Amino acid sequence: MTTKRQRTFISIEIDPKTKDAFSKKLGEEGKTVTGALKQFIEDYLSKEESIPNSQNLTEFVKRLEEVEKKVGIENAQLLGESVA
Repeated sequence: MTTKRQRTFISIEIDPKTKDAFSKKLGEEGKTVTGALKQFIEDYLSKEESIPNSQNLTEFVKRLEEVEKKVGIENAQLLGESVA
């Protein structure tokens, strides 16, 4: 006996002209609306997993600021040496 795939549906409200333009462009690319939206959802979910959390982002910004300061100091020293 085969098992039936479970599915759910998502409905969105969209301007008819936008839907028609979207469908037309996808058709030109050999794609379907359903396929494009499924791909978008899969891509969105995989991106979300790779986005750093806010704590990691805050730490990254601090480290970047430190590097920028060091580079600024080294550039100032190099400019001073080249003038002398």
